[in-house]
Amino acid sequence: MLENNKINFALINSIISVFLYYILFNSNFLYEFFVGGSKFIFGDYRAAIEMVVCSQENNNYNCPEFAYGKILTFLPYSEKFEIIYQKIIPILLILTFIICVVFSFNFDNKMSVIILYLSLFNPSTLLLIERLNLDILIFISIFIFSINRIYFINWMILINLTLLKIYPLILTLVVFFENKKRDIVHSIIIFSLIFLIIIFLVFKFNLLETLNAYGTESKAGYFYLFSFNHLPKLLKYSFEFNYILSLTVFGLILLYTFVTLCRKNKIIFENIDHNNSELILFNLGSIILIISFLIYSNYYYREIFLVCIFPLLLRNSFLKINYIRYFIYFIILRYIFEYIYSYVSLTDFIFYIENVRKFKFSFIFTSYIKSFLDLILIVNLSYLVYVINKSFVVKKISTLNRFFKN
Repeated sequence: MLENNKINFALINSIISVFLYYILFNSNFLYEFFVGGSKFIFGDYRAAIEMVVCSQENNNYNCPEFAYGKILTFLPYSEKFEIIYQKIIPILLILTFIICVVFSFNFDNKMSVIILYLSLFNPSTLLLIERLNLDILIFISIFIFSINRIYFINWMILINLTLLKIYPLILTLVVFFENKKRDIVHSIIIFSLIFLIIIFLVFKFNLLETLNAYGTESKAGYFYLFSFNHLPKLLKYSFEFNYILSLTVFGLILLYTFVTLCRKNKIIFENIDHNNSELILFNLGSIILIISFLIYSNYYYREIFLVCIFPLLLRNSFLKINYIRYFIYFIILRYIFEYIYSYVSLTDFIFYIENVRKFKFSFIFTSYIKSFLDLILIVNLSYLVYVINKSFVVKKISTLNRFFKN
């Protein structure tokens, strides 16, 4: 728990953050330098509400396909609730988001304050808030999972999130961390039951047809991209390199680098409480970020899950480890670079030759840097997930082996 002075400091930073968001979203500065192409604010959220309205007015027929599961169509909606959906819910989501982020930091060092404001006001987060993509619900839910000890509530939220967007299925791993008194066998049973319930609901309510849509979402193309396929796309555009071959080569390089890190670096974390809320945050945020990066062509607001790693890694005891301290420095530089990347993407990126779209060198160059930084981030984050959880996984596996032997 935060001490009183830290609570006061968190409250002050929350108020400052709300004020700065208000100023940004009521000025042209946001759209000139950070967020482009938006016809109206909260575009992704509005699309979700349009899906709800259309499905109820037209009995689920003749409605456009959206990047969310049909579970939204079960929400109650009428003109009486319009102010709630259009005004109150967006404000509550943003306020809850800010509170979750700010109050997760312990503010034990100056680095925490720097990271806090970079994570709240970097271009990828601003894009998430401006569009109010429903990834914000998944982000808030992870914070709920980390502190809530009424596990049944967590499981219900998890099931609904997976029916909203398929990738939160990976968050089912929380059952292995949420209760240190629960043995591995019971955790596997709960994990399996949640998975079966999700499969049952998908078929029960005929949600299978939207699986592809809300699993992959709209693709980011070349812009605002956070994905393993970013670099292969650029190589194909710049040099006509074979896309599949590039994916394979970089996949092998990524795997080799990860294995090399695991072999050569001997960081040891002792006495880690795997039921600790900060570690649950770290694991869930890291895993969802890594899996999304490797599988999907994400808009870079998916990077918001990186925020989940900071409460753990910014502990003074963790910052004493050189590897983690340098990793935090790298993240700060990466956040700063995203301002450049965002600005170039908005102001100097495209021209046409005989009606054929061409990207300017400045955009291609900054995109290459962004793709390399993303690869470095993911391989090092994967390594940290491995070393932090290695002893925990080994212990669980040994317990499972004893169970089968008995």
